[in-house]
Amino acid sequence: MKLQLAFTTSIVALFLSAPAWADAVVVIGDGPERMCYISAKTGIDSQAGLDHCTLALDNGLVLHDRAATFVNRGIIEHKLGRDNAAMEDFDTCLRLIPDQPDAFINRGVVKLSQGNTTEALDDIQKGITLGPSEPALAYFDRAIVYEKMAVGAERQTYLRKAYDDYQRAVKEAPTFAAASEALARFRIVPKESAS
Repeated sequence: MKLQLAFTTSIVALFLSAPAWADAVVVIGDGPERMCYISAKTGIDSQAGLDHCTLALDNGLVLHDRAATFVNRGIIEHKLGRDNAAMEDFDTCLRLIPDQPDAFINRGVVKLSQGNTTEALDDIQKGITLGPSEPALAYFDRAIVYEKMAVGAERQTYLRKAYDDYQRAVKEAPTFAAASEALARFRIVPKESAS
């Protein structure tokens, strides 16, 4: 018997309207670049974090920390609703380190928030392929893209992909509550009774 995915729609809007998760990049230093990272990672005091990022970028940083600080500042910019500035920071990081996975993933998150699911999927997929620092967040973000793409004739295909990515996110980080909650919305039912 073929199986078809169905999911509970009562909280779908909650996950699909909320921003995807961002993946901050660890820096080696302990100056303003570290405070920038902490703000990007926690979401606490975004404006001060943004100031720390800019201060760090004005100082001499090693290449890895400079690229990471652009990613982290981009995350904060996105949280503040400054998508153009965020995109500029992710693109700058990718000019410095063209295979930086977290820059691709976070750029995909911004594209997703702008409604560009195809380009978002491309960036997030590239970031996953390159090996992100937090794979669970990357799989979670891609699952959100797949859910947004789950319309029309391809609905079940994309729901299955979303389900698989939520499962992978939970496998990568068993305590990732948002991924577990998203996964709990799904159930597998026999094809003839799926709606």
